[in-house]
Amino acid sequence: MKMDNSLPGVDGKSPVFSVAAAVLPEAIRRESVFASLRETLGSRRGVLSVELVLAGLSYLLSVLVLFRGPARAELLWSPAVFIVLAFRWVSLCLVGPYRSSLRHAGIHELLDIAKAVTFSSLPLFLFVREFDIAEVARTPALFVLDWALCQLFLAGLHFAGPVIRSQQSLWRRSGKRVAVVGAGDAGMTLVKELASDPDSRYRPTAIFDDNPRTHGSMICGVPVIGSTDCLTSAAKTKSIDEVLICIPSATRSEMSRLFTVCCRLGLPVRTLPTLAEIVDGKVSQRDLRNLRIEDLLQREELVSDPAEVAEIVGEHVVLITGAGGSIGSELSRQIAMAMPKKLLLLDKTENSLFYIDRELREQFPGLATTPCLVDVTLRDSLDKVYQEHKPSLVFHAAAYKHVGLLELHPSEAIRNNVLGTRNVALAALEHGAEKFVNISTDKAVNPENYMGLSKKLTELYIQHLSNTNATRFMNVRFGNVAASTGSVLRLFWDHIQKGEPLHVTDPRATRFFMSIPEAVHLILRAAGQGRGGETFVLEMGDPINIYELAKSMSLLAGFAPGKELPIHFVGLRGGEKVTEELWSCWEHPKPSAHKGILAITEKDFRASNILQTIEELEQELRSNNGRNLHVAIERLFPSFGLKRASDAQSAEPQMPGSHIRSQGGHDEHTAFETEYGRP
Repeated sequence: MKMDNSLPGVDGKSPVFSVAAAVLPEAIRRESVFASLRETLGSRRGVLSVELVLAGLSYLLSVLVLFRGPARAELLWSPAVFIVLAFRWVSLCLVGPYRSSLRHAGIHELLDIAKAVTFSSLPLFLFVREFDIAEVARTPALFVLDWALCQLFLAGLHFAGPVIRSQQSLWRRSGKRVAVVGAGDAGMTLVKELASDPDSRYRPTAIFDDNPRTHGSMICGVPVIGSTDCLTSAAKTKSIDEVLICIPSATRSEMSRLFTVCCRLGLPVRTLPTLAEIVDGKVSQRDLRNLRIEDLLQREELVSDPAEVAEIVGEHVVLITGAGGSIGSELSRQIAMAMPKKLLLLDKTENSLFYIDRELREQFPGLATTPCLVDVTLRDSLDKVYQEHKPSLVFHAAAYKHVGLLELHPSEAIRNNVLGTRNVALAALEHGAEKFVNISTDKAVNPENYMGLSKKLTELYIQHLSNTNATRFMNVRFGNVAASTGSVLRLFWDHIQKGEPLHVTDPRATRFFMSIPEAVHLILRAAGQGRGGETFVLEMGDPINIYELAKSMSLLAGFAPGKELPIHFVGLRGGEKVTEELWSCWEHPKPSAHKGILAITEKDFRASNILQTIEELEQELRSNNGRNLHVAIERLFPSFGLKRASDAQSAEPQMPGSHIRSQGGHDEHTAFETEYGRP
């Protein structure tokens, strides 16, 4: 028969059970706390006991070293031994080095040890001399040697663990062998952390610094070999796997130079944040990040001055078209910081408009913002926006920008980019806007694709309208914007994350790059200094080779280009150029009032007849006559039609099964176009 061992009247639903269920866990928790506390105290008592043993050992060793015969026996068996231990015990308890962790000893623990030993040795010496404990014990040499040995033994106890772990970190064979560039405070802190962390995946083997005073020195057992010029030779002798750049104050040109060296050696690179990004001035290996494309621009990045932005947009009703895009959203953020009278966010993409509007409302609750879900190709909808809000400052960023898609749909390039710009600009003129800034692209210079052609037409139209005195119209011409939606960098990162080869059209292809903040800087400066009719261009330095960029991106991701990550050449497609240009040969850019910004005042002669051309293009779009649309375009740009016809005749179709040239010993049967142009 089964016995019932439960208590009478106590079940899962009774009040007694409920009280027990509430009280027992609390009692168990308290008991565990006391057990943990006892364990901790026991551990500290153990450390204190070992310290006392070492203190006694130092005294005995001092006696054995300094004395012989009867004097030695007298000191070993006299009450002096217990007096020494008593004084040491009191001092160690008061100063408390035993309370410090043995795993993380540092300068503070070393000072505590020195205090504890010194504060016990001096009174001990005076006490022994005063009470004549042992005649030979009054020898000062005994106390001096005991003082030194006791500190040595206690320091060994506290620092043995960190020293052993540090040596294990330096001697371990696992982990990447890294070279640290920079022997300043940031570099020293990082090397110290890496050298003392046996679990780190980095193993510092060499340090490079351009300060000659540091050459030949050692930092945590890692030698400072020389300047960064020695990196090339040391990379092979030291078998370096990766380079860590620890110079938060490095300029953009210095970062570019260092990365160029690493790229030539095929070494992946990581870096610490800049001084502006390090809030508390402290660094660790957790702060190491991959280089960004902005770090590779071979010039200093231009940034906007908030006070200047406030002067430009303050007391204005500002309209931004394409406010949900990469450029439009950043432009919206910087203008919102200046708190204009009202900010109108116009976009035809619902999700993009929703998120940028919500972001600005949360960050700037006092700012009057109005989202406008409007298509720029609809003139009536635009007129309603202008009539209701009366914008005085207009930034036109709305445009189709993907080269490949617009090659497939040229009519949409004309409809959205050309007619949309005309609608926004005419509405600004009719409703008395003060300034109008049109955002263009370097693909508008000698265009060879429909995206660039459509933007060239917008430049001509803005130049034509600039002849009026009511509104000041101006163009801003961009290169490729790094990290914008659809940029080649995004495509490269997508391929890298998927483990797929990188696709490059041509190894000779080069492009101009600028960061999103620089693009916004150019737009705002144009609005501030433009008098009407100018085309503003950023002084962008030398173009960047796309093939070298692909290799750099591979290194940034920690892959050896051509080995761990193949690079395939897929060939130029229709409308693509090997190189881009920032201005035509007849345009003469001149320095503007602001450093790094050039102004082109010459106007294209084709701007005089642009109204008739746009009306003709609009008529052909309405009639859906693609052939006549091409004829109208070729009439205004004969070279565009001739170039495309020549490309069509010389193009040879890719046969099924044919191979594409690749880098890294891999072939590919199918490939797709990599888009470069993203204003």
